[in-house]
Amino acid sequence: MSLLKGKWIGTGERVITRTTGEKSPALQLRKQFTVKDFQTATCKICGLGAYVLHINGKRVGDDVLSPAFTAYDKRALYVEYDVKEYLVKGTNVVAVKLGDGFYNQTTRDTWGFYQAPWRDMPKLWFSLRIDGEVALVSDVTWKCSTDGATVHNAIRTGEYYDARKEDGWREVGYDDCGWQNACIVASPGGKSERMELPPIRECERLQAVDMWRSEKGWVYDFGKNIAGYVELRLSGKRGQTAEIRYAEKLNGKELDRSNIDCYVFDTDAFSTDKYTFAGVGVETWKPEFVYHGFRYAELIGCDAPPIEELTAIFAHTDLKKKGDFQSSDELLNWIYDAGIRSFLSNWHGISEDCPHREKNGWTGDAAISADYAVANFDMKEAYKKWLGDIVDSQRVSGQLPGIAPTSGWGYNWGNGPAWDCALFFLPYALYKETGDTACFDVVFDAAEKYFRYAEYYEQDGLVCYGLSDWCPPQLPDLKLMDNRLSDSCYYYGMLSVMATICELRGEPQKEKAYRAHAEKVKQAVRKKYVHGDGVDNNGQGALAEVLYFKIVEGEQGKRIAKKLAETIKADDYKYKVGILGLKALLNALSMYGYTDVAYKTVARYDYPSYGYWKANGATTLWEFWESDSKTGTRNHHMYADVVNWLFRNVAGIKNAGVAYDVCVFEPYFFAETCSASAETETPHGKLRFAWQKKDNEFIADIKIPNGINAVLKLPNRESVKVKSGKFMIKIN
Repeated sequence: MSLLKGKWIGTGERVITRTTGEKSPALQLRKQFTVKDFQTATCKICGLGAYVLHINGKRVGDDVLSPAFTAYDKRALYVEYDVKEYLVKGTNVVAVKLGDGFYNQTTRDTWGFYQAPWRDMPKLWFSLRIDGEVALVSDVTWKCSTDGATVHNAIRTGEYYDARKEDGWREVGYDDCGWQNACIVASPGGKSERMELPPIRECERLQAVDMWRSEKGWVYDFGKNIAGYVELRLSGKRGQTAEIRYAEKLNGKELDRSNIDCYVFDTDAFSTDKYTFAGVGVETWKPEFVYHGFRYAELIGCDAPPIEELTAIFAHTDLKKKGDFQSSDELLNWIYDAGIRSFLSNWHGISEDCPHREKNGWTGDAAISADYAVANFDMKEAYKKWLGDIVDSQRVSGQLPGIAPTSGWGYNWGNGPAWDCALFFLPYALYKETGDTACFDVVFDAAEKYFRYAEYYEQDGLVCYGLSDWCPPQLPDLKLMDNRLSDSCYYYGMLSVMATICELRGEPQKEKAYRAHAEKVKQAVRKKYVHGDGVDNNGQGALAEVLYFKIVEGEQGKRIAKKLAETIKADDYKYKVGILGLKALLNALSMYGYTDVAYKTVARYDYPSYGYWKANGATTLWEFWESDSKTGTRNHHMYADVVNWLFRNVAGIKNAGVAYDVCVFEPYFFAETCSASAETETPHGKLRFAWQKKDNEFIADIKIPNGINAVLKLPNRESVKVKSGKFMIKIN
């Protein structure tokens, strides 16, 4: 966007001391203007850290917490709205409220965002065009004030609102003579781009399923762990304050926040919102500039409110759902639902690890989740945006941090091949699923730079500079794979993807070089770690890793897969791997025909298992397998690749080509009588495979759009081609 048509404006205050923990009121800006007859009207706005836009007292748009989080000194996003319906002939007013977001984080945290290089006071850029001509821009004629009803907001702690200070400032005719004129302030420092990814929206509303008296107030249980906030509808005396505290677990009947408040400092009000009543009957309020991760909310300061007067709002990036999975197995359905809920809870303009304790864009978590993400959601614009964040965070040397955006944290710990691979695996997953190559253009230059960095660590074809197999269960006799083995396998995977990218870009010399480099790494891994039918320490992770990355294939691969299956049986079908090993384990087993073994590891209720989480009341996936973990969060998606395994290997829709140009239907019969279904929207149209088995009878309801070459593979039968169309198949 052209900044010649508007200025960045604010109060003129500066962030000088980087002090933390102080109150930070929202900034209100307004401008009254006149409009003649008009046919069209559009506006562009970038309000940092986040904005709420009103025209003539009406809220514009249904998005919240816009614009999406970026490294603002590298890139700031603006949003465009059609505002014709909000304007009238004659006098109008634009009113914008700005919150701090991640732009002006005032809370001290482990990752140093309170010291981010972009940190500054909230600021606004705005432009209104009427019938194609610039009619209004942000400049010094706007009025501004911080003496409004939002008396404090901090993205990591909460929002405080004093309804006694509501005064109609968003309306035409409001007397703003006591407000100061806005000042021209420095731009955020980076380039400006239109926000193309879907915005954060309020996507689901939940009523409490239970409530009870606590020591300080009332606890509401909303039944599901989500990300968002609570809306209250209550009456109170003027000056009375309601406090809402959020948590995802309990200690008895009291909130327990010890697992999510451990990395935020200098505050006694972590994940807490406050509302001071105006005393005018039933008052409705929800925060505008924060989101929390929670299942439970404690209301303090009010007398026995009815259970229906608090509503939990699930707010996340509004990713279009395009896929689904269902089965006759209750646990498998729970795993799918919990995995999807965890995934959505951790999308707020970036792919996060957890929506409460950190809100950080961990790259490794996203890499693990990419395969099921692209099958279940339209991820193109979201991935393009967040891959841009990763690129923006890259150092001149090519080094990548473990989180993006970053204030400078995560370059020398928390990264490495299994995390950095997001730069490669996300665009590749999108390409495989949809055929779209747009994300390759986003990452290509950064990818080349990255390999120059990675080669610095290479010794005899192997690398070791990252985190190892993260968060394994606390079991005796663990045999975790060697860090150098996992790093080198991921390094090989990245080189292989890069060769494919070069091929698709029409760069044969680079393709040849990357394929040769990948082969060198592959042979180095085989030489160092693969010995006959054994791999490294012969633990679950080492055996699975070389199979999943196709370091070994053919007859040797079959023998190692058999050994993996036997090892898992000897381990009583219990996982003895971390997040890297588990992604490899389930997929490698199914690749070599051991889906039955994989299923037995999934369909358990003892520790460590997904069923164990379910039995302990989980509604999302957890960070650690342990139910008594003191620091692990209960809304993580780093163990969620099982969702992809369910879709591909139980329901049985396998994308065997690119964009399903070749598709294999290969169901897994997990019981004598069972059923499963999966569907996804492909570039050719909706693809659906729903099957049921009863004794020796198999029935399938199939929908195959034109352009997909499909094959049906059933146990102990020859594969058969399946035509396009919508039809039923019955086999005895």
